[in-house]
Amino acid sequence: MDYSSAQFWTECKKSLADSIPTQPFNTWILPIELISVTESEDHPTLTLGVRDDFHREWLDQHYGRLVASAVAEISGFRPEITYKIVGPSKEDSELDLFSPAPPAEQSTDTDSPASKNSSVESQNASDRAEAPGTGYSSYTRESVSGPLPKTLNTRYTFDTFIEADCNRLARSAGLAVAERPGATSFNPFLVYGKVGLGKTHLAHAIGNQIQEAFPRANVLYLTSEAFTNFFVQAVKRKTLSDFTETFRQVDVLIVDDIQFFGGKEKTQEQFFHLFNDLHQRGKQIILCADRSPAEIDGIEDRLLSRFRWGLSADVQPPDLETRIAILQNHAKRVALDLPFDVVDFIAYNVKDNIRLLEGAVNRLLALSRISNRTVDLALAQEALHEIIDGRIRKTVTAEGIRELVAESFDIEQELLIGKSRKRPIVDARQVAMFFCKQLTQLSLEAIGKRFGGRDHSTVIHACRAVQARLDTDPAFKKHMVQIAQRLQTRLPD
Repeated sequence: MDYSSAQFWTECKKSLADSIPTQPFNTWILPIELISVTESEDHPTLTLGVRDDFHREWLDQHYGRLVASAVAEISGFRPEITYKIVGPSKEDSELDLFSPAPPAEQSTDTDSPASKNSSVESQNASDRAEAPGTGYSSYTRESVSGPLPKTLNTRYTFDTFIEADCNRLARSAGLAVAERPGATSFNPFLVYGKVGLGKTHLAHAIGNQIQEAFPRANVLYLTSEAFTNFFVQAVKRKTLSDFTETFRQVDVLIVDDIQFFGGKEKTQEQFFHLFNDLHQRGKQIILCADRSPAEIDGIEDRLLSRFRWGLSADVQPPDLETRIAILQNHAKRVALDLPFDVVDFIAYNVKDNIRLLEGAVNRLLALSRISNRTVDLALAQEALHEIIDGRIRKTVTAEGIRELVAESFDIEQELLIGKSRKRPIVDARQVAMFFCKQLTQLSLEAIGKRFGGRDHSTVIHACRAVQARLDTDPAFKKHMVQIAQRLQTRLPD
């Protein structure tokens, strides 16, 4: 094969497509052009054409080794890879999501309803562009060379973000920002909280919704570490003006993990000036951190003061009901049937990290497919031992309580979730509900769902009925003590 031919680079791209997901492949690999191959036995060199410095540095940091491996696999030798800036390629131009959509064909019939609607919409768009403080005037393409890379994860949307008390303020503010970027008092919008609570998900959701509503907007997501690396490389290569110009293109800047700016004085100075420039021009800034601004060490006061200009909203660990909802929602998205006892087991043991909740579902899905086993509590305990860091413990679940109570009353467990009103079955059902209320963190509504979809008032009535019998019926009380002792072996240590 001619290693300087287009066929050779096409084969390399095919190899890379097998190891890189579609979206990042289209963003970073597809636009690359093969410039030349120097087939020296001592020092072969492959020169690739990229769009700009930003593209070159991102590619080198994140996919350099994969590119080198693909070239070695196809060619049989491992050359030194160099990059040359050639500007946007043909493929890149076709994939430029920041360019305005082509205008729709206009009808020559000026009296048609479609024509009138188009005229009204055009006038409305014109009015918005001229209206100060609406957030629309910011989203016009500036005269700069080359597009910004697409860095948003399209899987993270508001639809997949479970709203609860632990994150309601942050989510509501995020929606407001997405609807009117740069035009609310939430600029900057800073989301903070411990690892794995959905900060990054929310930041991407905001960016994705802005991108959908304003296709011409330049939305850029990156971590503080990536920003620092780009800045350091720009200083080393004396391309600071290109670095500054690249970030001046941004309409919405999302920076994750800003706590890592701490102690990096030069990086903070650069970010301070960028922040001022974007903010003064009405661009939206979104920041994420693992703690509140006041708790971040090593950040200059002038930068901290700017972080406080807008709104800071925290996200807290999800409560049990929210964890259950997250598990069920994620399981539905990946088409995995999770029994209630498995959901309860995971929700009880993973309390402060949404990322681990979703990771638990993913691991169960993979293991069930590989081993061809049905997902049950035994499989969950086996599969999730490492994810939960050895903290797996015995838990009492609604399903476990139903099973034990049914056994102690000598009836079929299915009768407890059925519609039968026979006295022995009603008694057993009420006892099971009572223990669920006492020994689990499930809400009354959640308990009712686990007993054939009954409502919370039925659970309240059952608990009161059982308590009344405990106070007046010694034989019944003795039976309840026996059940409680058997359940004790299933309680957390």
